[in-house]
Amino acid sequence: MSRRPRNPLPDGFVERQGPANWTVEHPRAVAADAVRDAIDVLVSKDVPDAVLLEEAAVIDASTQRMIDAAAPGKRVRMSPDYDAHPQDFFPNGPTAGWANPLALPITLWGIDGSDGGVPEIRGEATFSLAYEGPPTCVHGGVISLIFDEILGNANIIAQAPGMTVELKVTYCKPTPLMTPLTLEAKVTSVDGRKIRSWAAIRNNGEITAEAEGLFIAVDPEQMMKFAKTHAENTEHDVADAEMRQMFPSDD
Repeated sequence: MSRRPRNPLPDGFVERQGPANWTVEHPRAVAADAVRDAIDVLVSKDVPDAVLLEEAAVIDASTQRMIDAAAPGKRVRMSPDYDAHPQDFFPNGPTAGWANPLALPITLWGIDGSDGGVPEIRGEATFSLAYEGPPTCVHGGVISLIFDEILGNANIIAQAPGMTVELKVTYCKPTPLMTPLTLEAKVTSVDGRKIRSWAAIRNNGEITAEAEGLFIAVDPEQMMKFAKTHAENTEHDVADAEMRQMFPSDD
């Protein structure tokens, strides 16, 4: 059971796409939550050095057991299904993936736009002390990361995905820690390959920060060219076997 504050899923969470496949009960999410709990304690509590060293040895042993049990190679990266639940877009992503212990404590879902317009993203978050910047406030860099994620999700749910080119963040007032926050994001225009989107974070209905983003649609084949180049320029296994099959030939 996670020690982090987590709000009950809102009614709207399942209204448009049904329940998410990736939930907090998924084994990977349970393991990720346990790591997040440890992070929160390390950041926010004074723990005796002797206990820290003892538990570091336990964590090292646990990590080695998972390495020994793991299948060889990199785990397959799943591409987002535009019609799926937004919480399932990037389950292993470093921003909102419930299976990634680095991810932010964000819950996302989709709604139909006003008057049956383009679908939009809604979300909730409560940030622990691990995300503190100024005293009692969410770090500004974390806020930027939130916006890059939810703007991208808004593009996907609107069937207009793209890569970030510009991200303009306006910090209207400090965003508090340990406080339920609401998130919203939507596409505002699509002009050829250019997608523009807007997002906001609210505390009790009041905007604490908002962002505008410019994104560029990238041809999947071009994206695979980037991925192939990156994979060839490192000794590490950054591309899984299925992705390597999609790499363009050298011909």
